[in-house]
Amino acid sequence: MNTPLIGLISNPHSRRNRSQLAAVQRIVANHPAIHHAVTAGMEQIPAALRDFAAKGVNVLAINGGDGTTAHVFTELFEHRPFNAPPSIIILPGGTTNMNAGDAGMTGSLVKAVQRMAQWASGDSSRQAQRLKRPVLRVQAGNVASPAYGMFFGAGIIIRGIEYCHSNVHRLGIRNEIGPGIALLRSLWGMLRKEPRFAAPTPMRIGRDAHPDSTTKDVILLLVSSLDRLFLGMRPWWGQEDAPLHCTWLEKPAPRVLRLFPSLLRGRPGAFATPERGYCSHNAQEIRLWMDAGYTLDGEIHEARAADGPLTISSAGVLEFIRIR
Repeated sequence: MNTPLIGLISNPHSRRNRSQLAAVQRIVANHPAIHHAVTAGMEQIPAALRDFAAKGVNVLAINGGDGTTAHVFTELFEHRPFNAPPSIIILPGGTTNMNAGDAGMTGSLVKAVQRMAQWASGDSSRQAQRLKRPVLRVQAGNVASPAYGMFFGAGIIIRGIEYCHSNVHRLGIRNEIGPGIALLRSLWGMLRKEPRFAAPTPMRIGRDAHPDSTTKDVILLLVSSLDRLFLGMRPWWGQEDAPLHCTWLEKPAPRVLRLFPSLLRGRPGAFATPERGYCSHNAQEIRLWMDAGYTLDGEIHEARAADGPLTISSAGVLEFIRIR
């Protein structure tokens, strides 16, 4: 790559920026290789990206949470303000920072911005690791505009997110520990048959050339282009050569609590078969028919089967930069 010219978007409402944005601004102030835009609302992102493109930016840094990243990706792929896609730096400016944990920069936000600024200045002690990741395109039936992100979930994960927002974050538990606690609480509630957690999500699942006319009682469904989720989880064991990882558990899924640690490592063992409700595939496209909530990079949406299938596909591959 030529000398980096960085466009930095900061969401002032994201968790770490509420207390650290001033420090970020001091680091990048008057930096010749960094243009900084503080976007007070998501509606300001399009203009910021067009301005960066006009300035010749070739690296786009996102300082916010996973939701901010998703909004930026949607603008990049839907309206294509750049002639050629910029490389992406994801900074740990949010609450969970799952995207940053796999394809971006981790640890302290201020230190990550310092490393980025040193790299942009040509500091040879800063090494840039370059990663390729597909981005999900999610089309909810035939009525909504597509949205983009890196992690999709349905089933008990929705209850887990709601529990995390109402019970975990208010205790001051942040980063990847919060979703881990929420996931364990959801599983425990499911095993205890608590109504909030135990009810499965009825859905039909199609993937690539494999349609399915049967409705499944799905406990948990995950689709991602990330290799690693929060707390190092890699719950994928599909063998197909395709960009999207998709894993779901459907009833009866016996021994789920006992098997869960191995499932999260992508090593399900001989017992966890599709016949027992343990399924994992890689796919080019996944189609879901359901009347239920789903999450895309932490934000919750609703799907209606009457509107047509919710289709998840690859929008394309971006290059991500992690600076050490």
